[in-house]
Amino acid sequence: MSDTTIIAILLLTAVMHATWNAALKTGEDRVLDMAAMRVSGIVFAAVFIPLAPMPAPAAWPFLITSGVAHMFYYACLISSYQRGDLSQVYPIARGSAPLLVALAAYLTINEAPTPIGLAGVIVISIGIIVAGTGAFRENLHAIGFALLTGLSIASYSLLGGIGVRESGTVLGYAAWLELLSCAPFIAFALVRRREFVVPYIQSKVARRNLILGFGSVFSYVIVLWAMTLLPLATVTATRETSAIFAALAGTILMKEPFAGRRIIAAAFVTIGIALLVLG
Repeated sequence: MSDTTIIAILLLTAVMHATWNAALKTGEDRVLDMAAMRVSGIVFAAVFIPLAPMPAPAAWPFLITSGVAHMFYYACLISSYQRGDLSQVYPIARGSAPLLVALAAYLTINEAPTPIGLAGVIVISIGIIVAGTGAFRENLHAIGFALLTGLSIASYSLLGGIGVRESGTVLGYAAWLELLSCAPFIAFALVRRREFVVPYIQSKVARRNLILGFGSVFSYVIVLWAMTLLPLATVTATRETSAIFAALAGTILMKEPFAGRRIIAAAFVTIGIALLVLG
């Protein structure tokens, strides 16, 4: 399969990623919303852990630390959405990650995209961050949590990329990762929001979020698979184009401000994707 085809598939997963983030932002109980989405990960793990090969021993340190990074990501993302707009928080969180992954991958495993590909990573990151810079001075708390979210994204992307390469099995690695990252968060949500769990389960929102969660799991399996074939920074930058879809959703559907910046940002991202393909 060509690199261009892989990038095209990653762009489709970016749309899925933006969809469940938009649902999380608009939800009334984000802790239970996230828990409902993560139930899909438990179902995925229950199906594929018995069927897929066990990850190689060398992958387990990365599996465990990546699971911890995912839980930190869930907490930071929820805190970000409690304080800022989708079109502000999401682009900053996702836009800061590719450059961090590119730097960390170069320092830890001596991996970097081609010069043209690296230019694509940089241009995409600039575009994504431009999409979220409309209210820097107005909401510093949201920006802070967005940057922490970006750090957690970079952490689990780097750890997950190295781990899945060491594991020898994409499905086995993904299944164990879902179990390690989802089960603790669901347990936390059941304790933290215990008085609201029963009415929430009976709601249409819970069923919707469960379905969106399966899209989230599927898209991350694709990301892990792509990381076995392409540089980590290239995969991360392509996936984070979901920030543009989220920013446009925030502007169009939620009537959030700074539409002009979204258009400029989309142009940057489009150019960056072209550079990735060329690279």
